[in-house]
Amino acid sequence: MKVLAIGASRNIGYFTALKLLKAGNTVVFQLRNISAFDSDAEIKPFVKSGQAKLVKGDALVEDDVRTAWTEANADGLPVDVVLLSVGGTPKFTVSKGFVINPPNLCTTSLLNLLSIIPHDLPTQPRIVAVTSNGVTADSHKNIPCLAKGFYSLISVPHADKLGMEKVIHWSAGWSEDSWKDGAPEPHILPQGWEERLGGKAGWLKSIVVVRPAILTDGEEAAKYKAGEDIPGLWTVSRKDVAHFISNDVLSNWSKWEGKAVSVGY
Repeated sequence: MKVLAIGASRNIGYFTALKLLKAGNTVVFQLRNISAFDSDAEIKPFVKSGQAKLVKGDALVEDDVRTAWTEANADGLPVDVVLLSVGGTPKFTVSKGFVINPPNLCTTSLLNLLSIIPHDLPTQPRIVAVTSNGVTADSHKNIPCLAKGFYSLISVPHADKLGMEKVIHWSAGWSEDSWKDGAPEPHILPQGWEERLGGKAGWLKSIVVVRPAILTDGEEAAKYKAGEDIPGLWTVSRKDVAHFISNDVLSNWSKWEGKAVSVGY
């Protein structure tokens, strides 16, 4: 299996990619800093052997994403999976809680990816997109009451994740009746974005949205809940989200395809 990993220099994307490499898969990383793994004893052997390939580029730049896609397919073997796990480093502000820069980081990265994948491929790649639990109105209802105070502090990053979810909802042709969140803010999802993606809803055939609970740096326990509309999820380690993606989502694609899946404890 060949995987194009965008936003995988650290955290969920990194841990997922490492698991996939250890399982014998090929991973093409798009990296802003091509030296990101120079001191990484676990990744370096895979780079040396050619099992991991590094492509310089920024997910915020459409041409860079196109280059990564082209490079990933250059050997004539098509990309099987695209893992999109882009995320910024939040900074706390008194007035807005946690913020990221730019505020539309994840939505723009997704739009760039979907705009460069040809719609007429005989077989589209499977896409795994990481957003967050509690982003949509329906998933927010399932958050424990005592956790909602923290979620109010991450409303700015969540506005970006909501933009991602809206793009996916439209592109995958999911029922409009199931979208209850209105239009994302214009600075997150500008007018005309549908035309960038061909103007026709429902073209995206194979995607899973992964919605982690509040993320921690804990170790992998391989014990968590995963499914649609699961109430009461508090936290989840990044390593367990990686376990879910690599060991369950990609191994049981027909079970999860076309779903937005919450994961946590």
